[in-house]
Amino acid sequence: MEHTRDLYGDRLRAVGLAVAGTVRDNHLTQATTLGWAQVDLSPLVAGTALPLLAGNDATLSGVAEARTGAAAGAGTALHLIVEVGIGGTLIVDGIPAAGSTGAGGEYGHMPFGDRALHCPCGARGCWDLEVDGRALARRLGEPEPDDPYAYAETVLQRQDKEASGAVATVAAALGSGIAGLVNAHDPDVVTLGGLAIPLRAAAHMSFDEAYREGLMAFHRAEPPPILDSAHQKDGALRGAAALGLDHITTDAAIATWADPHS
Repeated sequence: MEHTRDLYGDRLRAVGLAVAGTVRDNHLTQATTLGWAQVDLSPLVAGTALPLLAGNDATLSGVAEARTGAAAGAGTALHLIVEVGIGGTLIVDGIPAAGSTGAGGEYGHMPFGDRALHCPCGARGCWDLEVDGRALARRLGEPEPDDPYAYAETVLQRQDKEASGAVATVAAALGSGIAGLVNAHDPDVVTLGGLAIPLRAAAHMSFDEAYREGLMAFHRAEPPPILDSAHQKDGALRGAAALGLDHITTDAAIATWADPHS
């Protein structure tokens, strides 16, 4: 931060930050996959007058898709990304529906899963536990992997019957949950990122069937299309930059910047 401030001086107007966890009022409230909770992020801008614009990485990826990616031009877009669990956001006119404190979009913790399973977030039956490497390991009767993402990539490359069956079951869980969110939000388009893309591709029939069967009847004639995201690895950074530009181009922000130079 000090290096960046020294490099850009008063041209630096805001700091955007993508965080892999639930963010409320610039606090990392909960990051279940990391085991972190109640982390104050504001020290990142300590000693400066700069605003900190912290957001969930899946939310920011959704912003990028809505602004310049696969959902560009859509009035209402649902973005979902599978890594360890599933995250996402609903974007309306280019802006994420963040909720009252910024913590909206925790779709992975909706009770779409097995109520017998206890999620690290503290709830039971979370969708998170049905759609990633942990779910694949459970279906294959193997121990929970230390790295669910890498484990899932390995399983997706296998061609044996057991792996194919596990992938089909998990893909169906993903498609079914997306249908529920489509019923709730009525988006123009759904975009997918992370492991959701190869998971869907590896078992597209199971995914498509579960998606269509989960839709309310009136959606089935013209269901919202499900598209692969355009921005993969850099989606969260692009989204953070977009919201940062929004912040510094408001009338108030421009007036504040211009005043010392008048």
